[in-house]
Amino acid sequence: MLQQCQTKDLIQLSDCLRYELQDSVLGRELYSILSMRNLSPVFQPIVDIKNRQVFAYEALIRGPENSPLYSPLHLFHVAEEHGCLFEMDWLARQIAIEKYQQYGSSEFLFINVTVNALMQGGHQSGVTLDCLKLLGISVEQVVIEITELQPVEDFSLFVESINHYREMGFKVAIDDLGGGYNGLRIWSEVKPDFVKIDKHFVSGLDVDVDKRRFMETICALAKGLNTKIVAEGVEDEETLKVLEGLGVDYVQGYLFKKPQTVPTRTLDYQWPVVAGPVAVKVDETVECIVHACDSFHPDNEVGLITEYLLKETHIDFVPIVDDKKIVGIVWRRDLMDLLARRFGRDLYHRKSIANIMDKAPVVVDIDMPLVEVSRLITDYQGSHKGDAFIVAENDEFRGCGKFMDLLRIMTNLKMESAQYANPLSGLPGNVPIQRAIQGFLNQQMPFVVIYVDIDHFKPYNDYYSFDQGDDIIRAMSDILMRHIQPDVDFIGHIGGDDFIIVSSRVSDYQTICNGVLNEFRKEIMQFYLPEDRLRRGIQGVSREGEPTFFSMMSLSLGVLLVKEGVFSHQQRLASYATLAKKKAKSLGGDTFAVIDSGELS
Repeated sequence: MLQQCQTKDLIQLSDCLRYELQDSVLGRELYSILSMRNLSPVFQPIVDIKNRQVFAYEALIRGPENSPLYSPLHLFHVAEEHGCLFEMDWLARQIAIEKYQQYGSSEFLFINVTVNALMQGGHQSGVTLDCLKLLGISVEQVVIEITELQPVEDFSLFVESINHYREMGFKVAIDDLGGGYNGLRIWSEVKPDFVKIDKHFVSGLDVDVDKRRFMETICALAKGLNTKIVAEGVEDEETLKVLEGLGVDYVQGYLFKKPQTVPTRTLDYQWPVVAGPVAVKVDETVECIVHACDSFHPDNEVGLITEYLLKETHIDFVPIVDDKKIVGIVWRRDLMDLLARRFGRDLYHRKSIANIMDKAPVVVDIDMPLVEVSRLITDYQGSHKGDAFIVAENDEFRGCGKFMDLLRIMTNLKMESAQYANPLSGLPGNVPIQRAIQGFLNQQMPFVVIYVDIDHFKPYNDYYSFDQGDDIIRAMSDILMRHIQPDVDFIGHIGGDDFIIVSSRVSDYQTICNGVLNEFRKEIMQFYLPEDRLRRGIQGVSREGEPTFFSMMSLSLGVLLVKEGVFSHQQRLASYATLAKKKAKSLGGDTFAVIDSGELS
């Protein structure tokens, strides 16, 4: 409580301003808020889309309940009209920082600063930094989020103000790109660490082609400028999937958590459990490359870790662990660069390592398949600082892994996969298919197998040409790929015109089947001549050598619902999947038939 009282005197209302605020109803309400510090912050998590955990919190301010100034937008507009925008802006920051300090969160804190407040002549330099020092919060933990309420008129003064924050050690974000007055110009002038995309461009992203193009352009621009993207207003899973595909860095919205009075790491949305597209053996998980390494407590002094690294010259990093929980990592290069600065050793030598550690290391579970780890590392797109990651088991520190070890094993796996891939479709062949099915069986969880067969493919091949038949196979591969989720489903090419899908999304099998059937019906038309399209088929020869009319190609999908414990090996399972495919063919094709393994005697 003493720390909070100390911060109250960092800013004072002038006698003139006190007098002017008494001149209207809203003015008196403003004066009451400022004098009584009657603002309340709520915190909304910003989620790292790659490692799927909370990266930061944005502090959002609310006025008193049942007050005409409860809404933050109205509050700051009225404050500006009454000449106390800077005082209100500062009070909001001060209270947000005080509350955040009480909860002891280690994630980044985004605090809003209005452009208008920055541009006022009465802006007092360094008050935010003074508040942080009084409360013991590292400046490197705070992101200044610039919010536009009006156009920026004096850009040179604006950029000067932002650079002032940067020189003190703050990171900078610009809010509502696309929704403000000078978004792109501010981006180019300020060169922020983060850009937050206005929710207008995020909402409906999965169905709006123009919005998707906008996001693709922004993501490409951000990558070139080394800026991280935060997508605001994410409210549904479909939008999230598009953002993941676009390579957006962070997401924020009601899908994950509404603003809360207390910051929480528990999210309302949980990503589906990844079964993995490739069968995983024990020696193909992180466990095969993890190795033991020393760790340090976040309270340890910088000097202690410096001495350790100077002694252990072969070590490039040290994990920071608190009661077996991973809280960060220290990279040799970053630490030595910091200490090499002017007064660096004097400033940091006795500080706790928590003040300067990398708070967002790559952390993977010991049971994670290596193919999934490889995808995770690749998705970071160079944002990680070193060549290592931390390994956890049941959310507790277990050891470390090296990217080079991962690369070596993944190279061997890719060579093996290429050896067994179908040369026409590029999809995994029979050996990977068998391993995939066995891998799903080993997980002791329900899953679905969909056997895909093209009806009347051989007569088409004989009638047109093998080259056009190959085009059908490639088109079939593309169609199937568009209806699976690569991180969850496995797709393989058995051979000829037979394909297979294996998925843990048991409840979605009808959606997958209907989607594939519908798209194939539309796509297949282009592979026939106009006269064959008119008569809906071709005149060919049967297996017995008799002239026979063959209707246009369709699909027969055999669906096997695999219950836990029914099959112990993939060979027996494959025979029932074939039986389901034959059942679909007996129905005339262009449909799917289901066998539930739970009903097998």
